[in-house]
Amino acid sequence: MKKHLNQDISRSAFWERLSRTRLKNYLKRVVGELMSQMSRSASIGTELLDQLGVSAIRIIDSSSISLWDGAKKTFPGTRTTAGIKWHACFNLLTGVMSWFELTPTSTNDRNCFVDLKSLRGELAIFDLGYWDYGLLWEIQQVGGFFLCRLKSNATIYIQEVVQGLSHQHVGKSLLSLKFKRKRANLIEVKAEKRLKGGKTLSCRVIGFWNPVEKGYHWYVTNLTVAAFIIYPLYRLRWQIELIFKACKNSLNANELTSNDANIIESLLLSSLVAHLASHTILEVGGETLDHDQKLATSFQRIAQVTVQLADDFVKFLLNSSRKYFDHLVQKITLFANEIFDPNYKHRETSLARVHRMLENGP
Repeated sequence: MKKHLNQDISRSAFWERLSRTRLKNYLKRVVGELMSQMSRSASIGTELLDQLGVSAIRIIDSSSISLWDGAKKTFPGTRTTAGIKWHACFNLLTGVMSWFELTPTSTNDRNCFVDLKSLRGELAIFDLGYWDYGLLWEIQQVGGFFLCRLKSNATIYIQEVVQGLSHQHVGKSLLSLKFKRKRANLIEVKAEKRLKGGKTLSCRVIGFWNPVEKGYHWYVTNLTVAAFIIYPLYRLRWQIELIFKACKNSLNANELTSNDANIIESLLLSSLVAHLASHTILEVGGETLDHDQKLATSFQRIAQVTVQLADDFVKFLLNSSRKYFDHLVQKITLFANEIFDPNYKHRETSLARVHRMLENGP
């Protein structure tokens, strides 16, 4: 504030302003407005969406942030005395957050989920923290698609064997079968689960042999794409962990040094604003990249560039003239080569791998 506004302010006055409910509510509106204005069209991977038959890929997860012990009354923790949990949904191809919720870390992930109606025509990828037959059925009912791991104690019955397994197992519970040895690299079945209220969940269950664990990893989906693409596609879920990590390490999302609930939320909301602002770097800088470079863009590297250009962003926001706008765009263009993995030609990224496999097969 002193540097950019040329305004003197004491440390106590600064923290007092941060503690105001008015500021917290304002930042919530800013995050909501930015999410609504961010581009929903992907500049990369659009052909991937066409081949999957979906309009977007959403990755959903949560990340916990430890707090000082004095915040335990408002934000009780689980593994720590106090903590806040950031639940979020991101567009995989743009990195833009489309939904979020802040709760104590003691809140179960299943109690927080994006509005199901927003998933119509889209693919939602999430982990076992959200496992629930009813959720899968509801996503299917609104015209959405899902991909997640199958819970190890799930009881789901084989209706049809597609590959990798004897047809004599039709009608049996899939996970009741004891796979003590490898049957095939890939097993695919069509399965069914009867739910309360006369509802029936019909889906595909695909198992991939893990040679290290000497067992199958099972995935459940209602996508109709080739079975071999399911595991590489699920691996893209890891991108949300990289976004969380980028926000914590570069955008100070884990630097919540207060016991005051309003200050805690305001600081975290400020980091979310910075993350959404960083999308500008991908949009502007991405225009200078070729197809393979775009597939290798890294949200962690984008966050690091955002930190480098923080002063330029602030100057533009405080002086919204053409001069500062052009200067910001010029600086982003100069940093364009920093937003993708420089080893992409020698080390295939997860997104590039899925793209290649959809084009050329396994």
